[in-house]
Amino acid sequence: MYASILLVVAGASTALAQAAAYAQCGGNGYTGPTSCVSGYKCQYSNPYYSQCVPSGNGGSPAQPATTAKSSPTPQPPAQGGTYKASFTQYGSGDALNSGNCNVRTTACGFYTSPGFSAAVSQNEFGVGPGAGAGPACGTCWKLTIQTDSSGKTVANAGNSIVVKVTNLCPADGNPLCAQNGLSGTNQYGANLNFDLCIDSGANTALFQNDGIGLGVGTAVQVSCSQYSGTVRN
Repeated sequence: MYASILLVVAGASTALAQAAAYAQCGGNGYTGPTSCVSGYKCQYSNPYYSQCVPSGNGGSPAQPATTAKSSPTPQPPAQGGTYKASFTQYGSGDALNSGNCNVRTTACGFYTSPGFSAAVSQNEFGVGPGAGAGPACGTCWKLTIQTDSSGKTVANAGNSIVVKVTNLCPADGNPLCAQNGLSGTNQYGANLNFDLCIDSGANTALFQNDGIGLGVGTAVQVSCSQYSGTVRN
């Protein structure tokens, strides 16, 4: 009887050790859960990062959808101030087959070339999917990386880049970008999430040789006089 109880408890602990939707679930040096919550599968992205994605075909968490079943109340863009931020990446070659992110069909209707760009979480973008350009479109942000998703300090901690917002990372079905207002946080304790456009080179510039696909650090809105790039529309 005692042995049976131990087995049941052990089984329950194993079932609870599952990565959340869109969370990291594998990669070199990763020590967290390697199975995903119901409806999601752990999909390999690179030797350093695997992510829980929908078991079906799914879509990019940073691509606008036509409808949103549930989302936080839109908030106006921040006016300065430092926020804790998580950094992900999307675009050509990502785990969700998102395709080129440096195109005119972004939620903002423009892209940058040259110059680093990113989609920002819906609480900062200002409007939901299908609503067009939000008030955050064209704003510039200084992003600074500090740790990986497990909280371990990365080799290039303190490295910063300036990006321009060109797209929306929608809240619906995507916990990384579903913060409730600017004081809310996602599963990494971040007030904002910036989905770095791979095709603009932003992910490579920020992550460098860290060998990660998800980082945590800070974000502060800055004057676009600090941005080096050209808007294309």
